[in-house]
Amino acid sequence: MKVALLCSGLGNVFRGHEVFARDLFTLLGDSVDITLFKGGGDAAPGELVIGNISRNASCLDDIHVATSPKWAASLKAQERCRIEGETFAYAALKPLLEGEFDVIHCLEREVCEIIYDKRHLFRTTPKILFSNGGAIPARDLPRCDFVQEHTELNLSYSAKGKSFLIPHGVDVELFSPEVVTDFRVRHGIPHDAFVVISVGAISYGHKRMDYVVREVAAVKGAFLLVAGQETKDTPEIISLGKQLMGDRIVFTTVQHRDLPKLYAAANVFTLGSVFETFGIVYIEAMAMGLPVICTNHKNQRAIVKEGIFIDVTRSGALTQAIRDTDRASLSALGQRGREIVLQSYDIRVLKSQYIERYQAIASSSVSLPNYSLKNRLASNAKNAIQGIVRLIFGRAE
Repeated sequence: MKVALLCSGLGNVFRGHEVFARDLFTLLGDSVDITLFKGGGDAAPGELVIGNISRNASCLDDIHVATSPKWAASLKAQERCRIEGETFAYAALKPLLEGEFDVIHCLEREVCEIIYDKRHLFRTTPKILFSNGGAIPARDLPRCDFVQEHTELNLSYSAKGKSFLIPHGVDVELFSPEVVTDFRVRHGIPHDAFVVISVGAISYGHKRMDYVVREVAAVKGAFLLVAGQETKDTPEIISLGKQLMGDRIVFTTVQHRDLPKLYAAANVFTLGSVFETFGIVYIEAMAMGLPVICTNHKNQRAIVKEGIFIDVTRSGALTQAIRDTDRASLSALGQRGREIVLQSYDIRVLKSQYIERYQAIASSSVSLPNYSLKNRLASNAKNAIQGIVRLIFGRAE
């Protein structure tokens, strides 16, 4: 069984999506013949860097979109991701054809659809698996043979008959309450200070870091540690943080392997997102023994299971949760969170599930469209319509 794992964003951006690809490849590398196709970074054993136009490429700075200024930035960002995915998919075709893989596991919808549509090029038809990291409902899923969902809620919306559930996991040895850190000392944070940590893109939009800053700033004596990828909003949010909290706030960007030392410096984890399709950072924090305060959404309730769930759209909700929950209760929640991760999200336990699922997918049967009377009639009808159109409007010269 040979598996190709495709992630166009890996090496170009740093989000939970790319962390999942890297962790899955590392997890299965000693048990499965798996090759990682990534969009950037350095080549390594079992890893191929696929040429593409990265979403961050300067040649995309002049994208023109026909929309109101209100939505222009969002639409341009979507176009950047689409171009990255499509150029990656076409560039990946040659090594995919040569590799004769049984399963092609795609993490981006543009990549998935292109590879699926080119299956007729392969000597042996591969099975196309899509990881639905965006909680896409069944009607909008890309063309594929199988779909991996990460939560029970997302599974209920997915394509019946070809979808299955394997949640995101975490390395419970890397993310452990036993991690020792000197982060407080290096940043002048008192050893007895109460520290809140939030991990995510430092932006106004989805992660709502400005909300987290304002809410924690209102808690007397509390420190805030914000770790995440910088965006165009970052300078303004840093300015807001310094204005409201002075030396009580620290902004940083670190490699994923260094995150445990940041979590280890905190007392509680929070995120300002109204909704997350999963949120790997929740279970990373729980694995570290940190209590979690997050949105009162049924998806997050199902993932975190035992935390403090609030209406993050309400001003003062996070402030109140931090200020009014006694420290003993927070500590107990943190301990329970670690137990939940060991039971449900330990990546070593999930490993066997991935191997079994890959084996089942590899041994399943899929077929390409065959010539049939139905297809012949449909083709003839299409040609007839095109002929009528040419008679009416003429041919292009």
